[in-house]
Amino acid sequence: VHGAEGTDTTLLVTALAQVILDPSCRTLVGFQGLLEREWIQAGHPFHLRCSRSAYSHARLKQEAPLFLLFLDCVWQLSRQFPFSLEFGERLLLTLFDNAYASSYGTFLCNNEKERRVGVKESTHSLWAWLNEPGEKKKYLNPLYSYNALVIWPSVEPQSIQLWQGLFFRWIRSSQHLDEAWAEIQRLVEDN
Repeated sequence: VHGAEGTDTTLLVTALAQVILDPSCRTLVGFQGLLEREWIQAGHPFHLRCSRSAYSHARLKQEAPLFLLFLDCVWQLSRQFPFSLEFGERLLLTLFDNAYASSYGTFLCNNEKERRVGVKESTHSLWAWLNEPGEKKKYLNPLYSYNALVIWPSVEPQSIQLWQGLFFRWIRSSQHLDEAWAEIQRLVEDN
């Protein structure tokens, strides 16, 4: 696959296609593997694309929210297919936060070579932290049911929603949403 716009859009399309087509990429471990393989090891320049976007009004020439766009697309899939992804919005928010500002080395640097030179020895992996049993449970979708089918999303304008959990999270209270999510998890565990 090669996109006329360059490697960024090619990366976005191929990673999204895998989530849509491959049910293993819709599991927590499979999604982590997809991100590691397609974004991190393939050399997406996280430092150039995400370096100051979240916290600064100054824009660098090479900044582009491609990873955010990918996460938003996956969030749209999770809204249209709420039972088909093993992970929930909380994971996507955590990935966004760590791509823009992180004490973990997973999304630092512009390629794997730069990460190997000093980052891997002096930082920890985000995946190791996310996969700790106490943490992992927070990111799982209690409504998940394995779906071997392809999940073709609707791209009609009325099907696309604003990701309020990301874009409005600092101006709205998530208390009721958090309480509802906890209740869903409790009901699933009781059954």
